[in-house]
Amino acid sequence: MRSVLLHGHIFKNAGTTLDWSLERNFGGGFVDHRRDDVMRSQGGKHIASLLLEDPSIMAISSHHMPGNVPEIKGVRIQRIYLLRHPIRRIRSVYDFERKQKAQTPGAVAAKKMDFQHYVEWRMQGNVAPTIRNFQSRYLAGVVLPLSEKTSELAYFELAFQALENIPSIGIVEHYDESMVMLEVMLQPFFPDLDLSHVPQNVSRKGLGLGRASRNVSGILNDLGDLQERVIQFNSFDLALYEAAKERFKARTESIGGFPDRLKEFRERCRLVSGRK
Repeated sequence: MRSVLLHGHIFKNAGTTLDWSLERNFGGGFVDHRRDDVMRSQGGKHIASLLLEDPSIMAISSHHMPGNVPEIKGVRIQRIYLLRHPIRRIRSVYDFERKQKAQTPGAVAAKKMDFQHYVEWRMQGNVAPTIRNFQSRYLAGVVLPLSEKTSELAYFELAFQALENIPSIGIVEHYDESMVMLEVMLQPFFPDLDLSHVPQNVSRKGLGLGRASRNVSGILNDLGDLQERVIQFNSFDLALYEAAKERFKARTESIGGFPDRLKEFRERCRLVSGRK
């Protein structure tokens, strides 16, 4: 039975660092998928086509990973995601888009606006929901604009079902612990998986994975009168994140010798990064 990892790469959730580790493990068997148009239009059908056409593929990462992937004979799919505190994620999105060399609406707006005005713009219904319950929508498998016939509550319910059904969901603020958990959980399918890393694509100078660029209260304070609106438009993400943290905590506590595993993992990270 062939095992394949699918990484749902949520924007600004440390996915580039995880992809770096996956490429280091699988080499040419790792696909960093950037064909957004094809993935959006064909979804699971496109994933199935990729895997059937190229039996060497062992891992795929995409910003638009579909929620439903059809069963493929002889292939066992393992899904992985990373979730982040939605308020901290808002700051990270702004910092990244402000320095990003791109002409996307978000990048253009971030360069023109301060943090508060950028977030106010992002709260508008006619602007892409990049920082409005985005993680709930992603875990539900819906990254396109909201359907008029589907409520955000319906997406949250789908996301919560995914949280229940997919054990391999880590937490950005506990990145190293998440990688240890993923290594243990995926070991039966990928015995040699090594998720040690060198942090990639970090938005704020000096920000280490597992540490917030700023605390939540500080970010909310910067938002001023927008605080209530931002929390309202991220209420499902906040609930999803807290539920994910509880499940993550229970899983790590169930792993025997976890502190020693974590210590050994961090030593591997030190070696792979060349730190003394």
